[in-house]
Amino acid sequence: MPPIRFKPPLPVRFKVPKGKILPLPQNQPDIQLGKSIVATRPHRVSADQIEYARKILRRYMGRKGDFLINVHATYAVTKKPEGVKMGQGKGNIDRFVARVPAGRVMFHVPSLNPLAGFSPNFAAFREVAHLMPMACKFRVQNNTFPGNLSSGRR
Repeated sequence: MPPIRFKPPLPVRFKVPKGKILPLPQNQPDIQLGKSIVATRPHRVSADQIEYARKILRRYMGRKGDFLINVHATYAVTKKPEGVKMGQGKGNIDRFVARVPAGRVMFHVPSLNPLAGFSPNFAAFREVAHLMPMACKFRVQNNTFPGNLSSGRR
């Protein structure tokens, strides 16, 4: 049976205040097994940047490569038309962004084994991290422990 894919929520077309990006709770770190890109600072990531990152990952990994995108642009950002004076209310919706707190896993390859032909400094992740508006770090998370703890009981 194929894995159940998460469908991103549809953007809500409400004008919302800019607000503050709340940090992740200290007792709930965003840790996922496999290789991932983690945001090191809070920032807003536009829908176009997420789409470009998806295209880069698809180009590097091919059709059979499996990756997850954990950020979704559902937050509306408004902008007034060019040449309009101050006042007269809030502008129209211009674009959608995702509000990403520091420590959030944004893109994730859920493989425990090393990918065939790829080194741990995954070139696609370097390209995606360069595209993001904030500093990002590359994380490899495996459940391997020192000694014989990972092999289980005999």
